[in-house]
Formats: sequence, structure tokens, C-alpha cells
Amino acid sequence: MIVFRDVTDEHRENILNRQTLEAVFDAMPTAISVADPKTRRILKVNRAFSELVRRPAEEIVGLEPPFPWWEPGEEADGYAARDRTFHRVFRLPDGRPQPVEISLHYVPGDDGEPALRLALINDTSEERRMQQQLVQSSKLAAIGELAAGVAHEINNPLFAILGLTEFLLKEAEPASKAQQRLELIQQTGLEIKEIVRALLDFARENAEERHVVPLEDVVQATVDLVRRTNAHKGVELIDSYDTSRALVKASPNQLKQIFLNLIANARQAMPNGGTVRIDVRADGDWVAASVSDDGPGIEPDVLERIFEPFFTTRRSTGGTGLGLSVSLGIAESHGGSLTASSEAGDGSAFTLRLPRACEDQE
Repeated sequence: MIVFRDVTDEHRENILNRQTLEAVFDAMPTAISVADPKTRRILKVNRAFSELVRRPAEEIVGLEPPFPWWEPGEEADGYAARDRTFHRVFRLPDGRPQPVEISLHYVPGDDGEPALRLALINDTSEERRMQQQLVQSSKLAAIGELAAGVAHEINNPLFAILGLTEFLLKEAEPASKAQQRLELIQQTGLEIKEIVRALLDFARENAEERHVVPLEDVVQATVDLVRRTNAHKGVELIDSYDTSRALVKASPNQLKQIFLNLIANARQAMPNGGTVRIDVRADGDWVAASVSDDGPGIEPDVLERIFEPFFTTRRSTGGTGLGLSVSLGIAESHGGSLTASSEAGDGSAFTLRLPRACEDQE
């Protein structure tokens, strides 16, 4: 017996299947674009793709290479190979970089030739950030071991120098030239002792150990270290604090690294000298610390990329482009933020904001 199926039911089922596929495609967490394999004109994207490139689907569908999220001058040839996976950096509308992993696949048509080109794209920014933090943690551990070794090597002869100086001071004539010179030697030796103590503190502290501490104390310790090591040569350091002694839960060593980076950048921005101001204050549920300078400022195109890993305007003088990106990673790992602002010709300012903590958060 032949059963004739209702055409209306079949049509309804086709619509249902298509709607289901559409819903699944749009709900996929992986960003997907569907394009013509020859022209590479985008035919369809899912919601995750729109969110990844920060553009609505209606602005994306119909575009052909070069796409607005590509880096300037990027060649389309690299995207032409079949069934391959590679890494790229997309440029978001606000100029921020977005590292991604792209996996290309082609869907064959009835004649066996590619009919559709699928690009599956994963956001790798978190993975890269974690890799950078891992590398930085290893560097900090190595620096800590080196600092401990150097400090102990310095301490042994330093104790002998201070001991002998104190002995000679007892024998020196009061108010004599010899006494004044010995006092100068003693004062210099004590300054060296403080530097060694700071190095040992750095070496002993585990960067991953976090505890509640006044941000003011961390900043003051960093500024004192910079002054003692003469790392502020050529610039005037002015630090100011409100009276709240606002607490943060953090790794003091990692925060010191942020301020050392910011102070060093400010000094490098003013080769002919100037003023670096460090200000710490409570701001509601947050604690803010800013480092500002009166240098020439930062150009807008540079400011957009200032926290991008390996981006530097000082490559010829040994800049690595990692200082600010690592500092940003530390700030975000503490639940805070690090932002930059500048006006051309009117200096620049970097502001660290961290959640305020309570004594019982230890």
C-alpha cells in the first residue's frame, strides 16, 4: 500500500529542522563565520563571532577581505589555505588587540568542489595572559634567588665595614675631619644596608602569597627603594597619600613591580628631567593610585596600544614592550584595573584601581 505524506507536514518539518539548525548555530560558544570559498565574502556569522569582533551581524555579512578587524596591511593569502589552524591578532573597533586562533574548514558541494568556507575562531587572550604571567613568575623567582645571593654576598663585607667604622669613630677626635669622614662612611654603609634589606625582602616573599596590606605602605616602600637606588636620577619624585590607609588584599611584591614599571616609564619619558607624582587615595569601595609625569605625553595611536604585549616605542634602547602588559595582567589578576590617560604635550598618567579590603579578609 502506498502512503501519501501530507506535503504541509513535510514543509513544516523542514522549517522546524532549519530553525533548529539556526538556533544551534547561533548558540555555539565558538565564533563561526561562513563565507564563499572563492570570493571569501561573508555569508553568515553566529552571535559569538559578532561579540568577538564587537560588531553587529548586519555590518559583517556581505563583507569581503580585507576585513575591518584585520591588522593594517594584513595579507588575505594566509587565510586561503584549506583545513589549517593558525593564530592572528584582530583589531577591535576601539583599537585594542584581540588574539585569536583560527581553524579553517571547507564544506564540499555536489561536484566535490568547496561550496562553503567555515572559520572557527577561538579567543586566546586569556591563554596568552596566563602564559605571560607564568613566564613572569619564573622570572621573578629567578630574580629573587639572584637578589638573595647578591644581598648575602654584600652583607658579609658590609658588616665588617660598619663594625670597623664604629670602632674608629670611638677613637676619632670629636668634631675633627676624621670623625666627619667616618660618619659619612657609616651613613653610606647604613644606606647600603637598607638596600640589601629591601632586596632580601623581595627575595623572601612569594609573589603568589596575598595578604591585606595598606596600599600606601607598598607605594612608600617602592618609592624609598627607587630613591635609595638612584633610579629616579634626573627627575623629582613627589608622593602624596590621604589619611585613610585604605587596605587591599594583594601580593606586595607584584604591586611593587607595577609601580617600579610606572615610575621607570615616567622617568624615561622625561630624558631632560621633570616631575613624577605618585598619589594614593581611597575611592569608595576602591583604592586608587596614580603615577603621572609632566613629559611630552603619549600620541593617541600609541595610547591605544600602550598595554599591548611587545609593543614599544623604545625598541632601539632596549625596551621589550612587556612592562605595561605584565602590569595590566597583575592588576586584573587582583580584581582591579590599570588605565592610561594623556594629552599630547601635557604629560601622562597611569591609574591603578584595586578593590578595597577589610582586616578580616586575611
